[in-house]
Amino acid sequence: MWGNSRFDFACSTARGSWGGLVSIWDPSVFKKDRVLCRENVIIVERTWVIKNLKCTLINVYAPQDARKKQDLWAYLNSIMANNTGSFIVFGDFNVVRSASERHGSVFSSSQASDFNNFIFDAALVDIPMGGRKFTRMDTAGCKLSRLDRFLISEDLLDDVPDMCCFALERRWSDHCLLILKEDPIDYGPSSFKMFNSWLDMDGFSDVVQTAVNEFVPDSRINKCLN
Repeated sequence: MWGNSRFDFACSTARGSWGGLVSIWDPSVFKKDRVLCRENVIIVERTWVIKNLKCTLINVYAPQDARKKQDLWAYLNSIMANNTGSFIVFGDFNVVRSASERHGSVFSSSQASDFNNFIFDAALVDIPMGGRKFTRMDTAGCKLSRLDRFLISEDLLDDVPDMCCFALERRWSDHCLLILKEDPIDYGPSSFKMFNSWLDMDGFSDVVQTAVNEFVPDSRINKCLN
């Protein structure tokens, strides 16, 4: 499943009908510091070797029960409040944030509110997802929802601002695979540059005013805009 022999892992074993969790990583990329496994969550404190960052990865499979979800959000909040470094919280949260993230099934505004409050209180950022609108579909193809996502602490985005998430094609599971990666966007050369020092130059405002007065709109552009 991993593709080579260079890996480390942590797991939370199955309990009853709950299938358990496993987290796998390359030790040359992430250096494990501490692991905590319990029902519904795997917490791995690591050093992101390439970035030289302290980063805790929290793998989540939230329960269906609304009260148990509240308990899980409170537990995760306490973990993040009492530990330093950045956090990446990911997995199946079994809840959506808004009615637009669910189709063909009942939307619970109270559970969505609890989840949104957790994200706000923990100072997490919900990384926008490309590739798909929904991450889970039932066998009949009638019920669709976005249950899976990556939540990243705000300070990590300061260090790695080009984080993005993509949902891949659903194949063997009723859930889509998600990929979180750095994807710098190159918009090409800048068409205009402005230096603050220009504002202090004598005659700058006159040059701008003259350029505005002498500007002749391109009729082709006007036609497109109209």
